[in-house]
Amino acid sequence: MKLSTEVSIPKSDISIAHQNSILLIGSCFTENISTKLTDNKFDVTVNPNGIIFNPISVVNSLKRIFNKQLYTEKELKEHNQKWFSFEHHSSFSSFDKNECLTQINNSLTEANKDIKKTKTIFITFGSAWVYEFETVGIVANCQKIPNKQFTKRLLTVKEILTAFEAIKKKLKDYGVVFTVSPVRHSKDGLHENNLSKSTLHLAINNLVEQNKNYSYFPAYELVVDELRDYRFYKDDLVHPTDLAVNYVWEKFSATYFNEATQNLIGEIQKVKTAANHKPFNFDSEDHQKFIAKQIELMAALSKQYSFLEFKEEKKLLQKE
Repeated sequence: MKLSTEVSIPKSDISIAHQNSILLIGSCFTENISTKLTDNKFDVTVNPNGIIFNPISVVNSLKRIFNKQLYTEKELKEHNQKWFSFEHHSSFSSFDKNECLTQINNSLTEANKDIKKTKTIFITFGSAWVYEFETVGIVANCQKIPNKQFTKRLLTVKEILTAFEAIKKKLKDYGVVFTVSPVRHSKDGLHENNLSKSTLHLAINNLVEQNKNYSYFPAYELVVDELRDYRFYKDDLVHPTDLAVNYVWEKFSATYFNEATQNLIGEIQKVKTAANHKPFNFDSEDHQKFIAKQIELMAALSKQYSFLEFKEEKKLLQKE
């Protein structure tokens, strides 16, 4: 008896290894996957502008990263004595104008360096609903400014395709993987959320059909269709639980990692489990031997894989 609809995911032509750099950009579900990648020692750049939900803001961010187009003071706005950019998450805002601008441009500069060494970009769309502010146009974040000052509307598929056409040449040498966030924007209304997600799916389908280097990973379908139960959502009934994220991560791993990479992940997780071990007696002879053995294993892995380092794990083990 089958009790769920299984999502079939073919092995991807994109193979990701630990020595490969990866750029992830988009909604908060991007953060879930990037956390898994970082935890497993992958070289990851995630959301240089902070969390971004709509496709237009994603494209605007990528444009400036590719061109290393730094922000200027004139582009910053001020509200309740805090300075911010409408193209960034509120985590970049500051009461100090120079600090705000420095944070923004440092992040962009680092992302520009990173995008030159990566071959894979993951883009997660969260919503097709956008907010437009006076002469600024579509914003990435409303920065807690009252909604009445914005015009809210639903993007069209054509608008999304046109936006990506503008960076098509920049993306041609990358493996670009699109996903749609399974996080439901219920505050927009459930019907409105469905309209939004449908628009994103249609746009991605067109992009993938038109570009050989573009593909789609069904994170949305895994949570919404295969798991399909509120026990896989947090108390807000909107965001996936850790269990759901872990499930998507397993499917992600099977899709993009070869056997050698998955085996190395297994070794890394053994080290991390050992580092988080809580001893009954830290100073006992047995535990000190355990620490020495783990440090020896870390050294062996770092020697075999030059891109691996275990500074944090060593600190945890030695209580530094």
